[in-house]
Amino acid sequence: MRPMTGSDVADSPKIHSTQKHRLILAAIVLLGLVARVGWDLRQSSSIAAIENLPDQREYLELAQHLLSGQGYWLADPRFGDLVRAYRAPGYPLFLAACAAKPMLARLAQAVLDASLPLAIYWLARRWLSPAASLIAATLVAFDPFLVFFSGLLLSETLFTVLLVWGVVLLVCSGGPWPAGVGNLIKWLLGIGLLAMAILVRPGAIALPVLLVAAAAVVNRDDPAAYRFRWQMPAAAFALLICTAVLLPWAARNRLVLGQWVWTTTNLGITRYDGFNPDATGRSDQQFVLAMPWTRDMSEISRCNYFDELADSWGANHRLASVQLGVVKIARTWSPVPLSGEYGSRGAYVFVGLLFSGALDLLTLTGILSRRLPAPARLMLVLPALYFTVAAALSVGSLRYRIPAEPLLAIIAAAGAVKFGEALQKRKQWRSMPDGKEVDPTSPPQGLQKRTFYAGKSGSSV
Repeated sequence: MRPMTGSDVADSPKIHSTQKHRLILAAIVLLGLVARVGWDLRQSSSIAAIENLPDQREYLELAQHLLSGQGYWLADPRFGDLVRAYRAPGYPLFLAACAAKPMLARLAQAVLDASLPLAIYWLARRWLSPAASLIAATLVAFDPFLVFFSGLLLSETLFTVLLVWGVVLLVCSGGPWPAGVGNLIKWLLGIGLLAMAILVRPGAIALPVLLVAAAAVVNRDDPAAYRFRWQMPAAAFALLICTAVLLPWAARNRLVLGQWVWTTTNLGITRYDGFNPDATGRSDQQFVLAMPWTRDMSEISRCNYFDELADSWGANHRLASVQLGVVKIARTWSPVPLSGEYGSRGAYVFVGLLFSGALDLLTLTGILSRRLPAPARLMLVLPALYFTVAAALSVGSLRYRIPAEPLLAIIAAAGAVKFGEALQKRKQWRSMPDGKEVDPTSPPQGLQKRTFYAGKSGSSV
C-alpha cells in the first residue's frame, strides 16, 4: 500500500476522518477551549498581578504606547533610560490589536491556543491513524502548561501557535514547491508564519530555516513536491523570507538607534544573566544594581557590553559553564512548575508531574518504536532540541520548552499506540494454553511463531 503523502492529506477524500472521528475531534477542541477560557477568566488584571511578572508589564506598556501614538519604547528604571529595541514587536503588536486589555488578550490567546489540537490532528494524520491522531490532539488540548500560559501576557502562546501551524502547512502542503496553487499558497504561508514567529521570540531566529529544510526531507518522496516551475532550494528561500520579514524592524532600529539591530537589545543582558559569577541557571538580573556605570551607556553599547562580559566569563569558567548548562536544561524540562507562586502548590505540582511524566515516557517510546519515519521524528523533535540548546546558552525556564510540546505530542501518540499493542499482545499470549500449536496464518504473527516453536521443541514447560 502506498504511504500517505502531504498532498493526500490535504486533498484526497479517501483519507478524511470518519464522521465519528470528526465529532470526537470537535469535542476535544471545544473542551480545550472551555478549559482555557475558564482558566483565563480566573486571572486577575490588576496592576499588582501584571507586575508579578515584569515581562507582562513591559509588553503591555509597549502596546499602550503604540495605541496612544507615542511610538515603540518602554522605560527601564534599572538604567534610567528609555529603551526602543529591547523587546521584539510581534507580541506587543498582538496586545495592541487586543486594545491592550489584559482580559481581551487572554481570551484571544485562548481561542488561538484551542486551535492547536486541530493543527496537531491534521499533521498527525500524515503518518498515524485517526484514533492515534486523536490521542495527539487530546494531549495538546489538555496540556496543563499550554492552558496555564494562555492566561499570561507572555509571548509563549502566540509563538507556539505560529510555530505549530507553520509546520503543519509546510508538511501538509506537499512542499517544497508543491504542485497546485492551493498547495503552493499553504507552503508559502507556512514559511511566512515561521518567519513572523521570530518577531515574537527572536531567539528562534535560526529555527524557521531548519524546519523548512526538515519538512523538505519529510516530503522528499511526495509526488506533489518540486513541481513548481520556478524554484530555489527550500532552506535558501526560507532564509530570504525571514530576512524580508525582519528587514522593516531592522531598518526601523537603524533609523532610531543608528545601528542595524535584527533581533533585540535584550540579548546581551540575557546572555550575561546566564553566564556570570552569581548565575544559578534561572533568570536573576539583580547584578544590574551593582553596575551603576551601565546607566551611562547607550542601549546598544549596554547590550554589547553585557554580551562581551558573558563571553569573557564563559571562556574563563568553562567547567562552571557546562555545569550551569546542565542545570538550565533541567530547569527547562522540569516536570513541575518552578515559580514560587505555583511551584509550592501541591495540586499544580501533581498535575504537572503526572502530565509531564506521561508525555516524556510516551515520547521516548514513540522515538524508539520507529512507528514514525525517521525524518518525521527528527522534524517533530527539532524544536525541542533547539530550545534545549538555546536554554543552555542563556537561562533555563519551563516556559521556553512550551512551544515544543504540541509537536512532541504526535510522537507521544505513536508511543501510546506501541504501548497499546504491547499490552494487547501480552494479554493474548497469556490467554493461550502453554505449548499449544497455533495456526501460523492467524494473528498475531509474533505470538504464533513463539507458540509454534515451543510445541515443536517438545518442551514440557
